[in-house]
Amino acid sequence: MKTKKFFALAAIVGGFAMSFTACSNEDNSIGDIGDIIPETEQYLISFESQPLNANGYWCGDETGTPFDNWGSQAYSCFYTESDTKFVANYTPAWASWSGFAISNRTATTFSSETMTPDQFNCIAGGAHSGDNFCVVYTFGESIEFEKPVTLKGFWYTNNAWTVDAILNGDGMTPGKFEAEDWLSCYIMPTPANGSMSGARYEISLAKDGDYVKEWKYCDLSNVDAFKNISSISFGFGGSRANDYGLTTPTYICIDDIEIIK
Repeated sequence: MKTKKFFALAAIVGGFAMSFTACSNEDNSIGDIGDIIPETEQYLISFESQPLNANGYWCGDETGTPFDNWGSQAYSCFYTESDTKFVANYTPAWASWSGFAISNRTATTFSSETMTPDQFNCIAGGAHSGDNFCVVYTFGESIEFEKPVTLKGFWYTNNAWTVDAILNGDGMTPGKFEAEDWLSCYIMPTPANGSMSGARYEISLAKDGDYVKEWKYCDLSNVDAFKNISSISFGFGGSRANDYGLTTPTYICIDDIEIIK
């Protein structure tokens, strides 16, 4: 179901912000404003072009560039849309992946017995629009833009495995989420000049005894740190953790990314 209702979005923006300016060696009148303001176009990335397997997902395959993953053969694959690259690193021997998978699955539940397909389920029961959506599960992979863009926003919801852990426990930290438990996803931009801005934007996935159950819109149109960027990466924080990091599954599902070039 489409909605523009927010679920506890909070911006934590640090570092510097970059804005566009235009220059000309000639005098320009108001009538010549089109000559001094760069023309921009808006694009919607909807993940509809990627072929999926019989179980309704793609998380890389053996056609990618081979590399060694701790002694096992792995493959680096890419999905590209609107000059935007999404990497999926796939290791057949472990039946594992990381990065950005694409799914059209409509199931909303997760079972450890059917973990491989179920990790590609979203709690909203399908894509925000069209058939496909993106499942984010990263270990350093980022969304890369071929040319600098402004990230206007995107839609997001919880992954079914994450919700199962919130409701039933994750097998490492006992029990379901209580009112004091929380889980957030952090979106971190890289400025086009390659510097480290230190900026991040926080999306709350679970808080105060509740969690995201439907598609929500992350509006970045007024966040300067997401203007003129070359990539974005994802991180997670939460209350359920041990010495090795979070025990809650660190997934988020996204769809319909809006960028301005």
